[in-house]
Amino acid sequence: MSVTALRGEGVSSLFDGADPASLSDEVLEGRVLGYAAQITAMTAEFLDHVAELDQRNSWRGPGIHSLGHWLSWRAGLSQRTAQEQIRVARALRELPAVRQMFGEGRLTYSKVRALTRVATPLREKELVNVALSCTASQLERVVRAMRQIDSSAGGDGEQQPVESRGSCKWNFDGTLSVSMRLAPLDGARFLAGVVRAEYERTRTVGDPDLPVSGSVPRNASDDRLETVGAADSEINPANRPDLWRNVPSNLAPAVVAMADAVHEGIGMPELAPGAEILVHAGEGVRPHLDDGPALADGELAEAACGASVREALSKKVSGRPGKRALLGLGRKQRTPSKAMIRALFLRDRCCQTPGCGRTRHLHAHHVVFWSNDGETELDNLILLCGTCHRALHRGGFAIKAHGGQRFTFYMPDGSEIDVSPDTKAPGGWTPDERIAADATVPVGGGKLDIGYATEVIYAVWEWKERQRMATAASAAA
Repeated sequence: MSVTALRGEGVSSLFDGADPASLSDEVLEGRVLGYAAQITAMTAEFLDHVAELDQRNSWRGPGIHSLGHWLSWRAGLSQRTAQEQIRVARALRELPAVRQMFGEGRLTYSKVRALTRVATPLREKELVNVALSCTASQLERVVRAMRQIDSSAGGDGEQQPVESRGSCKWNFDGTLSVSMRLAPLDGARFLAGVVRAEYERTRTVGDPDLPVSGSVPRNASDDRLETVGAADSEINPANRPDLWRNVPSNLAPAVVAMADAVHEGIGMPELAPGAEILVHAGEGVRPHLDDGPALADGELAEAACGASVREALSKKVSGRPGKRALLGLGRKQRTPSKAMIRALFLRDRCCQTPGCGRTRHLHAHHVVFWSNDGETELDNLILLCGTCHRALHRGGFAIKAHGGQRFTFYMPDGSEIDVSPDTKAPGGWTPDERIAADATVPVGGGKLDIGYATEVIYAVWEWKERQRMATAASAAA
C-alpha cells in the first residue's frame, strides 16, 4: 500500500465509528496503521506520565509494594508488563532523541523497549536511525548482537582470582547491613538465584508463565502440596514464554525470599544456634531479636501471626533490676494445622490483598490476631504475601471478617478498598492530528546485514569517542 493512500484519510476519519467490515481493503489497511501510530504516541505519553509518577512516589499507599503493583491494581496491567514499562519509562528520561521519535509515533513501543537495553545519550542518535529503517524483529537482533559485542569488549589482561567474601552487622537503627564481594562465577550464581526468587516471590494468579498449571502454593507450615493436574503441553518449559531476563533493581525482597526458601527447605537439629528466628518477648521484657535489635509492635505481631511459638520460661533475679534467669523452653505451638493450611490454599490460592495476587511465600494470617484470642478457623484465616502481611501489621490497612469466609479490606481512614477498581478512558479525548497515519512504517527496510550494521555503528561511536577525547585534551592544554 502506498504512503499516499495511507495519508488519504484524515486522523479524524479514523474514529468515525465505521464498521470495519464495510471498509475496502486499502482503507482498512490504512486505518490499522493509523491506529498503530496513535497507539504508539499515546503509549509514549503514558510512559512519560508513569516516569513522573515514579519520580514523585505519589503512588505509595497501604499494602502497595511498588509502582508496578499500583499499575497492576489500578490500570489493569499484569505486574510483569507493568515492571517492564516502568523500566522503559525510567530509561527514556535519559534518551531525548528516542523519546521524541516515540512521541511522534515513529518508534513503536516494541522498538523503544529494545533500544533502552543498549542506548545511551551518546549512542542514541545512530540507534534511532537504525530503528527507523528496520522492523522490530530486526532491531531485536541488532540489540542482541550489540549486547554480545559490549559484553566481550573488556580488557584482555589476566586478573588475579577473587575469593568471595561477605560480612554483616546490626546497625544502631535496628537494620541489618550485608556486604558481599563475589567471584565472577559465584556472583552469577547469586544473581541467578535472585532472579528465580523474584520470579517465585512476585508470581501472580493468571500469569501465562506459571511452571505448573493448577499447582497449589506452599506455606512454611505445610508440606509441598500435590498439583491438581496439568497437560504435558502446559508444563513443558519449551512452551512457556521467556518473560524473565532482568535482575530486579531492588535485590532485598528477592534475597529475603531466598532466605525463606532455605529456611523452609533445609532441616536442622534441635540445637542449631542462628538457624531459628528467636524473639524475646513477655512481661517486663522489651521485644527484641535474640542478640539483635528491638522490635516494634507491628514487627512483633507479624512474627507471631501464625508462626511456630516456643515459650521461654524465666523469673526475675532478686537484687538485679532488669535481670531474668532462664528456666527452660516450652513446647512449640503450631497453628494452623496442615489440613487447615491445605484447605486455606485451595480456597484463596493467592494473596488476597486487592491488586496483589502473589502466589508464593504466603502467610496464613489471623484476621482477629492470635494474640487477641482469634480463632484458628477458616472464617478467621486469610492468605497474605510477606509484603502485605508486614504492611497490615504496621497499620497500612485493615481486614474485617464478616463470617462465612468473607473478608473486606479497609484503608486506615476506614474507607473500603476496592477489589478491582473500574478502568475507563478519560472523557473529552481526541486523537492527535500531528501523528502521521504511516508513522510506524519503517523507512527503507529490506534485508538486514547485522555484521555490516554493527560494524558501521561501532565505527561511528569510536570516531565520536576519539573526537570527544581530543576535545577534552585540547581544553585541558
